[in-house]
Amino acid sequence: MSQAARQIDPADLEYPRLLSPFELAGKTLKNRIVHAAMSTRYAKNGEVTEHLIRYHESRAAGGTAMIVAEPLAVRRGQASDTRVRVWDQDHLDGLKRWADAVNAHDSHLLTQIQDPGRGLHKPGGRRRQAFGPSALPDDWSWTVPHALTRDEIRTMVDDFALSAGKLKKAGFSGVEISAGHGHIFHQFLSPHSNVREDDYGGSLENRARLVQETIEGLRAECGTDFIIGLRLPGDDYVAGGIDPDEAERLTRYFAAKRQVDFLNWVQGAHHRSLEMHLPDMHFARGTFFDLIKRLHDVSDGIPTGAVARILEPIQGEALLRDNISELVMLGRTLVTDAAWGLKAAQNRDNDIRKCVSCNNCWGVINQEQPLQCDNNPRVGFEEEVDWWPAPAKSKKKVAVVGGGVAGLEAGWVAAARGHDVTLYSAGSELGGKIRLNALIPTCDPLSSIYDYQQVVAKKAGLRTELGWRVSADELIATKPDAVVLATGSTMAWPASLPQSLKDDGFILDLRAITEELLAHPGKQPGTAVIFDEDGLDATYSAAEFFATLFDKVVLVTSREMVARDEPVVRQQSVYRRLYDAHIDILLMSEPSPNERFEDGIFVYRNVINGDEGEIDDVSLFTYATQRIPDLDLLAPLEAAGIETHVIGDAYMPRNQMVATQEGHTVGNSL
Repeated sequence: MSQAARQIDPADLEYPRLLSPFELAGKTLKNRIVHAAMSTRYAKNGEVTEHLIRYHESRAAGGTAMIVAEPLAVRRGQASDTRVRVWDQDHLDGLKRWADAVNAHDSHLLTQIQDPGRGLHKPGGRRRQAFGPSALPDDWSWTVPHALTRDEIRTMVDDFALSAGKLKKAGFSGVEISAGHGHIFHQFLSPHSNVREDDYGGSLENRARLVQETIEGLRAECGTDFIIGLRLPGDDYVAGGIDPDEAERLTRYFAAKRQVDFLNWVQGAHHRSLEMHLPDMHFARGTFFDLIKRLHDVSDGIPTGAVARILEPIQGEALLRDNISELVMLGRTLVTDAAWGLKAAQNRDNDIRKCVSCNNCWGVINQEQPLQCDNNPRVGFEEEVDWWPAPAKSKKKVAVVGGGVAGLEAGWVAAARGHDVTLYSAGSELGGKIRLNALIPTCDPLSSIYDYQQVVAKKAGLRTELGWRVSADELIATKPDAVVLATGSTMAWPASLPQSLKDDGFILDLRAITEELLAHPGKQPGTAVIFDEDGLDATYSAAEFFATLFDKVVLVTSREMVARDEPVVRQQSVYRRLYDAHIDILLMSEPSPNERFEDGIFVYRNVINGDEGEIDDVSLFTYATQRIPDLDLLAPLEAAGIETHVIGDAYMPRNQMVATQEGHTVGNSL
C-alpha cells in the first residue's frame, strides 16, 4: 500500500532541472533521471520473469524516465540461467511484456550490449571459455583468452545488431554499448590489452574499430529513432591502459562521428581497480565529477550522463546546473529506493531511502543470488514504490527489544500496521552497533539505514524507551501478545588466550575500544594490535581510524588473507585503505597461549607451524572476533508462554542486509 501522493505546483519544485523533460533520439524523457544498468539475477532459464518485470516497472512508476536494464544474451554463446536470451530467441512475448510494463509509466527501456571477453571478477578461478583482442592475461583472474579472428569479430558484431533489432521489435527504446569496466569493447580500446597488428589494433582509430562497427551495425538494423548510448572508460587505473587523456581522445573521436545519442564514462577494469567502478562509502559523493566534467566538455554537444555515488536529488540538480551532464544516472541509488524520482518531485527528500554504498548488492549478484539491498528489504517486491504496510486484521501489543536496525525495522513496520508497539533499547540512541560503525570516519553513510527507519517510525507512532536494558520480568509484566528479540550479539573471547586475562577486565573488544577512542580521539603512543577473527569492513575501518591515532597499527589474523568474505570490490577497497594507512598485516597468526602482555610485548604464533614472534612497544591490544548471540531473555519469555520472535544477530550473527530483511519480515507477520 503506497503512501498518499502529494501534488506539487511546478513553480514550487525544489529540483526543476532534474525534473525537466529532455529530447533524446526523437523520444521525450519526462525528466533527467536514468537507471544505470544493474544486474538483478531475476531471470530464470534465460527467460523474462514477473520478478524481472516488476523490478523495472517499479522504477518506472517511481519516477525514472529511462531505464538501462542489465546485459542480456545478445550474441551466440552468452546464454545462461540469469541472462535473458535475445540472440536465439524468436518468441518475443516476454520481452514485449517487459517493455510494455515500463512504457506504461511514460518511461523508456534500454538494455546493454556487453560481453566480459577475457574478464572474470568473481573471487578465485579462471574463465574456461574466454576471448579477447590479444592472448594476454586478464589482470584480475589471469585468464589468457583466445585472440579473436576477423571473422569471429564480424560474427559478434552481426549478433549484436540482430539482437538489437529483436529488442526494437519487442518495444525497447534503445541500447547502451558497455565499452568500459574492462569488458570486451574496453579490452579492444585499451593499448594495455590490445597488441594486435591488424586493423583492430595499434592506432586509436583501429582500437576503436570494434566499437564503431558495432554502432554502425546497430544503426543499420534499428534506424535513427532507436537510442544508442555509449559507455566509455574514463580512467581504468591500469598502467598503459586508458587514462583521462586517452579517454578524452576517445570521447572526441566518437563524438565527431555523431552516431550515438548519449555518452557516459565509468572507471576501473578487471584489475585491482575493479573497485573504482562502484566507489563505496569511503569515497566522496560524486566521486568522479571533475573527470566527467572534463569529458563532457569535449563531447561536442552529444548529451552525457554522470554516474558514481549520486545519492540525493540535490546532487542531480547541481550536476545539471553546473553543466557537468545532461542526464543523471543512478544504479545502486534506485535499487535502494524505487520511488527516488517520485519523492524528489514531491519535495520529500526526508522520505528517501538512501544508498549506503556498501556494495553488498554487488556482492550478492556475483554469488548468483537475486539482487538485494541493505537499506531496502523490498527490492523487487510487489507494491515496492513508496510502500507502506497494510493494516493488520487485529491489533496486538508488541514489545521489541533492541534498537539496532533489525529491531527498528520490525518495530516501525509493526506499528505502521496498527499494533501497539514499544521498542526497548539499552543504548541512549537508536541504531545499535551500526551507529557505532557509522561514527568511524568515512563510514557515516551507514547512518542512512537507521535514519530512514527513525523517520518512518515517527510517522508510524512507534514508542521507544531508550537507555533501558529491560529484564524478562519487566517484559512479562507488560503482558505483551508478542515479543521480538533483536538483542544482537557479543564478540567472543579469543580462544587462544587464557580466560584469566578476560577476567582481569583490561582487554576489551574492538567495539568497546572504538567507542572509547571516538569519544576521546587524542594521539596515542606505541603500537595498536588488532586480532582480526571477523574479516568484515567494520574491523578494517576501525583499524584505519586507529592509524590516525597510534604510532603504528598491526592486524593479526589466523586466516590466509584479510577481508576474505567481503565482495571483491570491497575487498579491494579494504586492501588499498590498509596499505595507504601503512598498517602491517600479519597472516596465519594468533596470540600465543603463553601471552601475558608484559613489558609492552605481544607474542604471536603461526597457526600452521607454531613458530612464535614478537611485536614490541604495544600500548593496545584488542580483538574483533565472531559474535555470540545475546539470548538471556529467550528462555524466561518462552517459559511464560509468550510468542517470541528472534531476529538479526540474536538469531545468528550476519550482516545488516539480513538484519533489516528479518526485521521487515517479522514486522509484517505480526
